Amino acid sequence: MSSQVDTPADLAGGTYKGTVREKAAELKRELIRQTLDDIESWRKAVDLEWAQAHPESPHSPIPPEEVEGYRNTVRNEYYEWVEPAFEKYLEPDPDALNEMITALRTIESSFEGSQDDAGNFSGASPALSRINDVRTDMSQWQGDLQVNFIDNFLTPLQTASVNQAAVAKVVREQLECNKILYIRYRKGILELLDKSIQAVQTLNNGKDPKSFTWGTLVGISVGTALTIGSGGLAVAGAVLIVSSTVSQGLVPDPPKTNELSAPTAQEVAVKVAEAMSKMDGDMIEEERKVEQALKNLLDTIGDARTGTGPLAVPEPAISSARPGEITDGSLRPHD
Repeated sequence: MSSQVDTPADLAGGTYKGTVREKAAELKRELIRQTLDDIESWRKAVDLEWAQAHPESPHSPIPPEEVEGYRNTVRNEYYEWVEPAFEKYLEPDPDALNEMITALRTIESSFEGSQDDAGNFSGASPALSRINDVRTDMSQWQGDLQVNFIDNFLTPLQTASVNQAAVAKVVREQLECNKILYIRYRKGILELLDKSIQAVQTLNNGKDPKSFTWGTLVGISVGTALTIGSGGLAVAGAVLIVSSTVSQGLVPDPPKTNELSAPTAQEVAVKVAEAMSKMDGDMIEEERKVEQALKNLLDTIGDARTGTGPLAVPEPAISSARPGEITDGSLRPHD
């Protein structure tokens, strides 16, 4: 089995939600502060120019109440969108998939088993081991119906049991791919918030504004398929999920970047909104891949359940045998 995918503590539950709300509020405060600082700088520059040009009346012609009204507009209107915009990223919760993933893992372990070249089957659960008991019982009989029952029912049944485990495995791994996408999504949101705050705080401080870029979400490939291998066994060709994927930080390689630096706070805010839009587009595309992969699995499983497919168990001829077919020697005690 693949390693279990655990959501990092800082991206899980209330911890993540609290961090998003806290950082979104901080970003809003920084945008307001920097915008007002810019206005104040502009006002001081105008005052200086006026004083130099009119030494006899060294007061700014801009009415203070007008300037304060503009400042209140910045405080109360300009950036009211910031916190609600980030509130939408509180969902989806990666751990919402845990219950289904656990159920599939249970199914997978319940149906796991193997069979050797002689046809001996080893099941993961005692119930499946009963297949061998029936095979032993049938070995006490002989005839056409006995052969038919073993070859066309018992053998496909034990093969289908192993294949059921493979089906559960490939679906589980697909959901784990989906969970990792949501983990990466949350990581990207926190990184966007951090970089946005830094970009605003860096305005006019002499630092290189180009140092503030943000790598957008780059989705992993989730084109999972269920293929049919030799011996009629279903082989799960799923994307490999390992715990190191999460522990390594889900770093995109190579990253796409959104430049967040800008001359003014207002322009940084516009770039933040653009980055959010691009990230939404990336996630929509990755969710589309997940949806398509699950649809492909459904179609493949449906085909595998028909006829002599690896998930089909045909009805044995003995179930519809007439008494005469049994008494005339088609099924008789072994000599």
